[in-house]
Amino acid sequence: MHSSCNFRLSSLLCLGQVWDKLVLIVLLLLALLGGLLPTQAVPSELNRAATPEKNGQTASPPGLQPAALPVRVFHRCTLYDGTGAAPIADAVLIVAADGTIQAVGSRQQVGAWPKEAEVIDLQGAVVIPGLVDTHSHVGLWSRPSVPGNADGNEISGPVQITLRALDAVNPDDPGLAMARAGGITTANIMPGSANVIGGGTVYVKLRPAATIEQMLLQGRLADGTPILGGLKMANGENPKGYGRLRQQAPFTRMKVAALQREAFVQARQRWQRRGEKAEPQAEDWDYQLLGEVLQRRRTVHFHCHRADDILTAVRLSEEFGFEVVLHHATEAYRVADILARKKIPVSLTLIDSPGGKAETIGLLEETAAILVRAGVPVAINTDDAVTESRYFLRTAAIALRGGLNEVQTLQALTLTPARLLHLDHRLGSLEKGKDADFVVLSGPPFSVYTQVLQTWIEGRKVFDRNRKSDWHYQVGGFALPDGGAELPGPLPPPRPPATVQTPSLPSGLAPLSQEAPPQLAILAGRVHIGDGTSISPGVVLIAQGRIRAVGTPQQVAIPPGTAVLTAAEVTPGLIDPFCVAGLSGAWNIPADQDQDELSHPNQAELRVVDGFNPREPLLSYLQAQGVTIVHVTPGRQNVIAGRSAIFRTDGPTVEAALLRADAALVVNLGEVPKAAYKDKAPQTRMAIAAIIRKAFADAQHYRQRGGAKGKDETVSLKQEALIPALEGRIPVIFVAQRRDDIQTALRIAAEFRLRPIIALGSEAYRLLSELKQAGAAVFLHPPMQRVGSSLETLHATTVSAFQLDKAGIPFALCTGFEGYVPKVRVLRHEAAMTLARGGLDHARTLRAVTLDTARLLGLDKDYGSLQVGKVADLVLYDGDPLEHATHVTHTIMAGRVVYNRADYLKLPLDRRILSATAAVSSEAPCCLFGW
Repeated sequence: MHSSCNFRLSSLLCLGQVWDKLVLIVLLLLALLGGLLPTQAVPSELNRAATPEKNGQTASPPGLQPAALPVRVFHRCTLYDGTGAAPIADAVLIVAADGTIQAVGSRQQVGAWPKEAEVIDLQGAVVIPGLVDTHSHVGLWSRPSVPGNADGNEISGPVQITLRALDAVNPDDPGLAMARAGGITTANIMPGSANVIGGGTVYVKLRPAATIEQMLLQGRLADGTPILGGLKMANGENPKGYGRLRQQAPFTRMKVAALQREAFVQARQRWQRRGEKAEPQAEDWDYQLLGEVLQRRRTVHFHCHRADDILTAVRLSEEFGFEVVLHHATEAYRVADILARKKIPVSLTLIDSPGGKAETIGLLEETAAILVRAGVPVAINTDDAVTESRYFLRTAAIALRGGLNEVQTLQALTLTPARLLHLDHRLGSLEKGKDADFVVLSGPPFSVYTQVLQTWIEGRKVFDRNRKSDWHYQVGGFALPDGGAELPGPLPPPRPPATVQTPSLPSGLAPLSQEAPPQLAILAGRVHIGDGTSISPGVVLIAQGRIRAVGTPQQVAIPPGTAVLTAAEVTPGLIDPFCVAGLSGAWNIPADQDQDELSHPNQAELRVVDGFNPREPLLSYLQAQGVTIVHVTPGRQNVIAGRSAIFRTDGPTVEAALLRADAALVVNLGEVPKAAYKDKAPQTRMAIAAIIRKAFADAQHYRQRGGAKGKDETVSLKQEALIPALEGRIPVIFVAQRRDDIQTALRIAAEFRLRPIIALGSEAYRLLSELKQAGAAVFLHPPMQRVGSSLETLHATTVSAFQLDKAGIPFALCTGFEGYVPKVRVLRHEAAMTLARGGLDHARTLRAVTLDTARLLGLDKDYGSLQVGKVADLVLYDGDPLEHATHVTHTIMAGRVVYNRADYLKLPLDRRILSATAAVSSEAPCCLFGW
């Protein structure tokens, strides 16, 4: 009871427990009593156009000026100024008392420092400009994501021309602090994309603040014309979905455009009439935002994905003469030349995998590089919470992996987005006179090993990783009671292993020329065995689909005639212990969704083998990401969901891919099964537990009577399905997030003597002794699971794996289930964030997606490590397997090359997309899988 009370209080009052927020509340009270509020106050949105600017900043009204800062000198750092120039070694940054940049450059360029300055030695850290997010929903969909916090889509009508995000942003949303923990200092907060016109967007500095007015920013054109913010518009599937769900327009893309056109025609007429009459009419108020768009004092931020939708947005902008920024723009690479010619910028949302809806099937990681090469201005956004703000640098690394260089990628987060918001006179680069918005990093901007150490806005530190309360916004745990006492303090940043190079091909040896040679040798700068050890440099010799030798070049002789592949690093094939790929497809339409049978909450008789699609394109995509084995489970909706199965990702049929049928029984607890059946049980957690108990009790009695072999006994497939679990022949996977749900799982497992495995387990780290006593293993949630996406994930943290490992609890990392985008998570990238933010070292992290997973699934005799006699499933990389920018160059399954990146890169862009893929089969052409 006590912990339940603490949970409720922490959900409602957690921010009041954080020191920084307490300080702000006290200062606000002082301001109300006549004191000074030490945060820059910005006038209301309606009046700020007339407010004078001072030094390029909107001036604050008298009496609300922020307290003066000391002059600060930051030195001994590597500085990226965001302008596109090379980083400055041994740089100096001087911040003036008004929060602007007084000087920046090398020590020699800056010269003498002010005598009165406070000097801060950054000890070799990296400094970059504050990050600018052109597309965020923080504050509109506050965490936790419950109906009371959902203020992003006004679904009372498709056209919402009077709405302003300004009126709904919650300054106390933990998402704002998470954004600062990710280095974001400025954001364009927008309504959602359910409406054809969603309302006005608001540009803000992410200053800790009590009101939205204290966060507001105003853009400015080169001629001094003020930019009042943006207008959110959308086309494609999202606004179409609005019509389908409510049986009213729009149902089609044609109607979406027609509604938008009609609104602008009306606005233009009214604005022209207003000009003639000089005074606005009462009925013109509805069209105020659209009028500002037509005057080019407000920028249209247009949600679009498909190439035809992109050009529809362009067509409307030209028809009505408004400025447009294209957002998401998944297929912009198909019309890059047109966008470049028309000088139309793009703000990309980058995710790890395609699918989740039809519009994102065409996702390519190369899009940013293609657009930049064509001359299109490119920004990268979070679309928080599609990707989380705290991972912004990591998200941008997708563009780096796709072909942008480091400086170009950084510009897409800093100066280019500042220009798109017309804020580049104040921010986006570290130049004299601009706001002192900057981020201190522990290393290169886009490395997995780099941490955001500090975030500064206008010369004030707003995030410090060394403060435990701040760190919890970076790793999770910010809403825990008692200030997160059950979690450790800030862990040291991980150390990268020594860099290794791809070996050159020795003379006399031939490169690979066929898909499945009789013998194959892999030469690598480093071979990760999978058990926590590595060999550098290393050789793996393969024959007849199995590993024949592993060792150094001196230990392993390569027989004449052996085909050879080279790589920087090699790991065993990656194994996902808990996912739904093959049951839940990329298109996310009823035809490819087979994970949940919503006819009854007890579906024990269901078998994944009867619904698995071995030709699901997402399996091919995962294979290209190094995943060779998947443990596929039914979905989250039913209390007793059915029996799982384990598959290889290279089979043309279920039987060819199958490693084990009926691998485990899957039982769901918590919010999801509670909400699955409207007006039917279960409606409570009590009912969920009762359904599980009754099912196992009935199966026990059925078994005692002889089961299917019993005299005069009617065969029950449901009860037959539970007998292997009752007899301990298969484990029971209890899918549970919250601590009390995990406790219920352990209680039921003890009552019926089941073998429990906890899946997802957001709060498993809060039950370490109980899990150990029960002998339970954990298939741990993906580290980039969205914190606060529900009440169940509010306490999720990337430190979970570290805590489980320290307690000696067996675990493996999984990808779980995604209902939207990205449709599947990529195991390698999730593992990387366990290393980056979770405290595990490199070797332990790799073990959690290879050998440890194989052991928990009972596959370690043949899989999970590169040891003699095991099946030759290997993944080859051009760099560190856990580094963001590293590519998988080859995936090898049973000695056969099933993916070759070089072949992929030879394909035209339209053949690289997921919709063109077909599942891999042994008869398919090598390495292309229909890409």
